[in-house]
Amino acid sequence: MSVFTFLISRKFFIHLGLAIGISGLLLLLSFFSINLYTHHGEAISVPDFSCLTFEQAQRMAENKDLRVEISDSVHFQDKEKGTVVSQEPVANSKVKTGRTIYLIINGMESEKVSMPDLTGISVRQATSDAEIFGLKIGKLRYVPDISTTVLEQYFKGKAITPNTMVLKNSIIDLVVGKGESNESTFIPDVLGLTTNEAEQKISLLSLNIGVTVYDKTVKTNSDSAKARIWKQHPKAGNESEIKLGSYIDIWLTLDNDLIPESPTENTKPDDI
Repeated sequence: MSVFTFLISRKFFIHLGLAIGISGLLLLLSFFSINLYTHHGEAISVPDFSCLTFEQAQRMAENKDLRVEISDSVHFQDKEKGTVVSQEPVANSKVKTGRTIYLIINGMESEKVSMPDLTGISVRQATSDAEIFGLKIGKLRYVPDISTTVLEQYFKGKAITPNTMVLKNSIIDLVVGKGESNESTFIPDVLGLTTNEAEQKISLLSLNIGVTVYDKTVKTNSDSAKARIWKQHPKAGNESEIKLGSYIDIWLTLDNDLIPESPTENTKPDDI
């Protein structure tokens, strides 16, 4: 049989049809196999893992056919330790199943910082340096000395040396020389301020916060942070002076009716 005769024969067309059919079937099987393997077109919404522990996030991810992994840890005082504070991809993003979601967790241990050397500098500079390191200045004790700089630094009643690791936001007490200058300063007006604002203002004048009294409107730690001073002792006045290192007692409330509308500002740039 010649080639031409074979090409126009019924047998040839049967074989050609079978070849085309088998090829098409193989292509369809390949397409569906790849589609199944890659989950083409299949996407799910990423859950919100915020405020969950890593174990809780793992269980939630498994239910969604996702995976989670800790990428970093941070330290937030106002968030529960060991819980998720952020994630990537973010909640409600569309991803394929099996995707890994990277989590940032609030560390279980509080962050520590290296204690700076605050001696030999002014109280103002020591306060600024302490804030840079995430520390706070507590009580100031003035002693007779020719210098007016910080002489000693204390943590929880004990002398602390530079480079000692302490928890961030720790309170550092200072011993300061009185020097030969005037040992008194004016009494600042702290009415209407929060405790933190008053501490900063009073510290710049080399004074201390004394007794702190909260009224019945203040019930939680969050309330105490927002409460404002409605009374102080001794009272502020242009002619009133107080010795360096003295204490100012404050009374705080959340009742706006008790708080003066326009507290008198006695602090002048040249006075600090």
